[in-house]
This record gives sequence, C-alpha cells and structure tokens, in this order.
Amino acid sequence: MSEHEQDRKDSPPAPQGPLPSEEELESKTYRFLVVDDDEDIRRLLSHTLVRSAEFRCTVDTAEDAPHALALLEKNAYDAVLSDQIMPEENGIAFLMEVKDRWPATLRFLITAHTNLGSVLRAVNLAQVHSYIEKPFDPSEVNRALVEALLRRQRRLRGQVIHISQVQEALRLVRDVGGQITNPPSGMLRVGLTFSFQTAQDFNRFTFEIMRSKDASIGDVHVFEGRFHVTVAVGTRPSG
Repeated sequence: MSEHEQDRKDSPPAPQGPLPSEEELESKTYRFLVVDDDEDIRRLLSHTLVRSAEFRCTVDTAEDAPHALALLEKNAYDAVLSDQIMPEENGIAFLMEVKDRWPATLRFLITAHTNLGSVLRAVNLAQVHSYIEKPFDPSEVNRALVEALLRRQRRLRGQVIHISQVQEALRLVRDVGGQITNPPSGMLRVGLTFSFQTAQDFNRFTFEIMRSKDASIGDVHVFEGRFHVTVAVGTRPSG
C-alpha cells in the first residue's frame, strides 16, 4: 500500500451524497476550514461565512498547514479556504495534499497578488474550485462558496461546452463575438464555459484569450477531472 493510499485509508470520509438544491442551501449546516497565518483575516473570513444569508455553516480556523492537516484528519469539511503565503508550507502545496487525501472537499485559494501564473498553478496542481483575492468582498466570498456547492450538485450538465481542440474553442469565441453587433447600449457580454481534458489545452486556451481584445477570463476550476474556464465574450457597439 502506497503512502497516499494509507493516508486516504486513515483519513475521515469527506462529505458524501448529493448536495442540496438552491432552495435547500439554507437548510443544511456546512463545515468550513479557514487557513491563514493572519489572525485578522481568519476572524474576518469566519465572520463573513457565519453571517452568510445563502447558507448556514460552522467555521474552524488554523494558522498554518500543519495545524490545518491535524484538523482535517479529525473532521470532515465541506470546504477549505487557504491563504497562498504561509509559513511552513504555501497554500498551493497544502491544497495539493488536501486534493490527494480529501478529494471531495472543495478547495479555495486566498491570495493578495493574483496573477494568471499563480491561478493556473493552483488549478493545474491543486485543482482549486475558485480563488479569493484580497482585499475580498464578503458577497464575493459567499458567491464563490455557493457556486462551488451547487456546481458539484448540478455536475454542470448542459452548462459546459466539452471540447477537444483549442482552435475549435477559439473559433467559437470569435464566432459568438462576431454575432454580437450593435447592442442597444453599453457592452453586451455573453459567458461561455469550456471544458478541457488536459491542463496543456486549458493553459493554451487561457493564454490565447488573454491576448484577445473582445474576450476575458472569468471563473476557472477543475471538476470531475476536467479543466473548466468561463470566457466573457463581447463587443462594443459601433458608432
């Protein structure tokens, strides 16, 4: 038996079974773990989550990865929210271990210096479900948790474009952008979520979209072994 297999055998079971519908979110009490070496951030995030109007939860906190792992070995958590810069072990490395040992637990990366490179590393290596940028808006934190919980339940059926070729995905983005002409006012935006089998295709597509003037990257996450990225497509009205 390998070390990871032994770890999984010794670890408590992660939350199982279907997640609630949107109407049922408030009826279940979730359990979250916040990991950050800054006590003020731990307190603020805990306060934000506990006071959420979208769900009920209890929140445990840890100041670093070793303390967080000790809690994970004793309790089953619905989600872990971890800072990127911490003593002992950084957030991506810590969340990689969470992914290996408790794969059903939702994983969120907290970072004060968001850049595409760190986001792609978090998605590729730790398969995070979302990232939270400091300073964070409480409503955005709650939205990220709700979307991740519902995403697992819905399994993204009918909401994702499963695609195998990067060029095909880019062509679709261009075609949709070309069909958005002369909106009544402002900029019309359409969200497209693409699902890629490999991290390489996901990375290539994401970098190409970054170079586009009429599209931008939104949510990125890994779900059921596939790499997902939502693209906002739009053009400005002529005139």
